[in-house]
Amino acid sequence: MARTRIPGNERRTQIVTAARRVFSRHGYDGAKTLQIAREAKISEALVYRHFPSKLALYRAVLRQVFLDQDERWREQGIHGEGSHGLAAAIHTFIAASATDAADPARHDTHRMTLASLAGDGSYASLIYRRSQRRNATTMDKAYASARAEGGLSGEELHVPAAAMFVEHVGTMIAAIGGLPASAQPYGIAGDELVRQATWFCLRGIGMSDKVIGEYFASLA
Repeated sequence: MARTRIPGNERRTQIVTAARRVFSRHGYDGAKTLQIAREAKISEALVYRHFPSKLALYRAVLRQVFLDQDERWREQGIHGEGSHGLAAAIHTFIAASATDAADPARHDTHRMTLASLAGDGSYASLIYRRSQRRNATTMDKAYASARAEGGLSGEELHVPAAAMFVEHVGTMIAAIGGLPASAQPYGIAGDELVRQATWFCLRGIGMSDKVIGEYFASLA
């Protein structure tokens, strides 16, 4: 199999990126190094030149996944208190999800999560569990702060479940955003899609239309 000579660190990145796709589709047990080599468009021998075993390669993939998760949380995490802080975090997440289709690497992350869920689910389960462990305290405080000031009302939702419901909306928006415009089912796009999806999520966690409206008005 012909290959282009590139620096070792770039080759490792290429292999890890390909392995991430294959592991997400097939899980650790189902993935084969030959599949990874084909995904990277290199020989299987070259994979083993950079990684002594499938386990070593899997660990490299997980390190990259964790770095990506941490970067996303720094970009989109909760940085304010009360209802507006919580609304801003969810709005930022939905907006980022809507624009991820224009970034191949970011869009691929959402597709890999969905592919994992359609397969053995191990990749998706791992990143979900880590995200919840990492962010549990911050999320609990944000929801409690919003409820204490009267921004959330009605039945008190289990915070990890509520956070995952919002995540599901963002992931599907991102995945569907990769379709041709004529195949996208929303009937709206861009800022209006983000606004309505954010409003939907905020209503879902118990935020009133009055508080949501005040949040959006504060952005004008």
